[in-house]
This record gives sequence, structure tokens and C-alpha cells, in this order.
Amino acid sequence: MSKINDEGFLELSGVNHNVMHDELNAEKFPILQGLSPLSLRVINQSARVMKIGEGVEMMHAGDTPHDLYFISKGLFRVARLHDGQMQNIAELGVGQLFGEYGALRGKTRFASVYAAEPSTVIRVDLNAVQQVLEADDELKQRIYALMQARLLKSFIFGHDAFGHISDASRDIIAESLKIREAKRDDIIFQAGDAATCFYIILSGEAEICVGDEKNQVILEIRRDNEVLGEARAENGTKYAYTVRAANSLDLLVLDKAAMNLIHRADPSVMPKLNQLMSEEMRQFSVKMKAVLTK
Repeated sequence: MSKINDEGFLELSGVNHNVMHDELNAEKFPILQGLSPLSLRVINQSARVMKIGEGVEMMHAGDTPHDLYFISKGLFRVARLHDGQMQNIAELGVGQLFGEYGALRGKTRFASVYAAEPSTVIRVDLNAVQQVLEADDELKQRIYALMQARLLKSFIFGHDAFGHISDASRDIIAESLKIREAKRDDIIFQAGDAATCFYIILSGEAEICVGDEKNQVILEIRRDNEVLGEARAENGTKYAYTVRAANSLDLLVLDKAAMNLIHRADPSVMPKLNQLMSEEMRQFSVKMKAVLTK
């Protein structure tokens, strides 16, 4: 009777679990191309099939890291809160995966994923995924590239300067720009360094520091979507403050090549970015003045 009740509960919840073996292979999931037989065995042994009811939210923005999910049937949509409403960013179908951000970065979700129709996924335990990624750098790089493109697409979708652009322009930008990762206490740049680019925070927190090493003051902490590197000295050639990672950071790199690419994709973006940077610089100047007068 207990077994029947358990199965009934699973059906009512919209999720059914069954063990699955040898279903994860390069034929069904191209991203696994070239994976060694041992690595395939590791992920298949930790895999479990999940039948998902339509509308089930598999991941919610802000969730802690989950396992990695491979879609074997059906359709999922990735959605993010924008202007007070959940809006779809992307669709994921058979042969694709989700959950890579948590697996690779160990950070909370930046978007939600839900089943757009009755679907089936193969869930792989996070520990097994990390074991395989440590042994197979090529697979890790492929999943990294996928993660970064999705992270950028999600960021572009929700950022004030990019939100209005076409899907085609959004795809071009998301596939071409660079992300820099930093660990806690990493120095992104120091006051007096040559100012070669700007950064926008995709996730994490950054400390804005002024003063010398012995008397350094944290002027502010910047977070998602905020700019780094806008305040400069010596006719704009050097950074005016130091930036330290307060925790794990994902940064969009805006060097000259990136800004040229953005301009070609949609000329209306750069004036909006410049406006945001000018506002950041104005606020920094006010705070800096307050520190200097004390």
C-alpha cells in the first residue's frame, strides 16, 4: 500500500522518478561528444529519469545549485522577472541541458526553468557531474561556453541598456562578448592601473576601494548590473579606484572590441550605457568628496 501511495503522490506532484542507465550518450546529447567510456558510465550510473508535468517549475531564480538536467523529451522555457512580470528568455528542447550554472559556478540560479509541455529529463547528480568535468576539460569548456552565452543572454534581456534590442542582436552580443570570473578577494584592478576597459557585474558583489593600502576605505559595494571602471584619472587613462571581489564574481568585459561589436549589433545601446556610466561616476564623485572632506 505504501508503494501505491508513493507513486500516487509522485503523479499528483507532476514529477515521476525512475532509474535510467546508458541513456546519456553523444548520439542523443551532442555536448557529450568525445566523452570517455568511463565518464559516460559515471554519469549514467548517477542518472535518474524524471517525467515532468506541464507547468512544473524545475528551477526557480535564486535557488541554490541543483543537479544537471538533460532533456530527452518535451520542451522547457527559461524565464526571468522583468518589469514586474516573468518573461521568457529562451526555449530548450530535446538534446539540450540545463542546470549548468549551478554545476560550474556553484551559485544561485539567475533565471527560472519550467516545463512548457509534458516532458522527460535525465537528472545527473551534481557530484558525478563535477567528477566528470574534472577529468574531461573539453566537455567542461563546452559547457562553460554554453553557460556564458546563456548568462549573457539573460543579462542582456534584463538590463536597461539592452532590454529593447531585437532577438537577433541579443544573440550576436551574447555569443561574442567575454566574461571574466573572479574569486573572493581577487583584485579586478587597482587605482592607477591603465584603464583598458569597463566591466558590468553579472552576478556577485564588488568592493569599491579608495586610499592607499594601509588606509584603504571601502566606499561602496556594487552588485548585479552595476558598472566598474567608469571613474578615471589622468585624462581618462587610469582607474581612479581599486576593485576587490567581495565574493565570487561574474563580470562582462567591455573593452574596445566589445563596444564596437555592440555598436554594430545595435547603435542605440552605447548612448544608454554611457548614460548609466555617467550616473555611476556622478554618484562616485559625491561619495569620494564626502570621504575627502572628513
